[in-house]
Amino acid sequence: MNMNLRALPQVTAIALSLAVGSIILPAQAAKEPTSLMTDQRVKQVPYDPNQVYELIGTYNYQTSIEFEADEMVKVVALGDTIAWQTVTYENRLFLKPVEDNAKTNLTVITSKRTYYFQLNSSKSSKGQSYLVRFVYPGSRVTTFAGAKPSPKAAYTASASEPNINYGYSGDRDAIGVTGALDDGEFTKFLLKKGTDMPQVYMVMPDGTEKLVNKRREGDYIVVERTASMFVLRDGNAYVCIENLANPYKRTVTRGARDGGGA
Repeated sequence: MNMNLRALPQVTAIALSLAVGSIILPAQAAKEPTSLMTDQRVKQVPYDPNQVYELIGTYNYQTSIEFEADEMVKVVALGDTIAWQTVTYENRLFLKPVEDNAKTNLTVITSKRTYYFQLNSSKSSKGQSYLVRFVYPGSRVTTFAGAKPSPKAAYTASASEPNINYGYSGDRDAIGVTGALDDGEFTKFLLKKGTDMPQVYMVMPDGTEKLVNKRREGDYIVVERTASMFVLRDGNAYVCIENLANPYKRTVTRGARDGGGA
């Protein structure tokens, strides 16, 4: 089990460690995150309103935090918005540290509860957690280690998570984009509140840009496709957004290599 539990000043913290570590139980702690039998990288932790949860993230890896099914994430207040990236999607929050040893705090307010986190990052990816799921009094707990899951339950537990592994270059502030994700079919770009909707282009293998259809859903721009790279443009401002899970590779044609000759 890859979790460290230790006491924080003034409050007991449950550490959901994404790096290898041992468990140290504080005297007051009775809630221990448990790995699932289906995948050791998937963990569950009981919700307690009087807990601060410490997450040790792996540099450049993302972790999904899943709240109760009928909760909607409303507010994400992050201390360091440079070293950490966040994207929200319904009852989920995706976290990714983009700097090593980045310490900060995080408050998440949903439609039902408030959660407090202390964040730290490490370069080690061994023992990483891909999913941290909160469970609640009276809720059904999903397949702890030692339980024998049915084939259907195992399939549900191993369903792919939305990808937020995107890189950015250009003027993100001018465009107002704060994050991107895809589910393997659709791509969504999260905009700051009140931001005008930019034009969205897909970068083709030859480096040209193709305008794509889009629609707005709240603070998201939705494109009904995935691609290795998109460009969002508004006037002279632009930002390139690359899908790092499927990196962009430019194809050079023979004509281009030969200087355009036949």
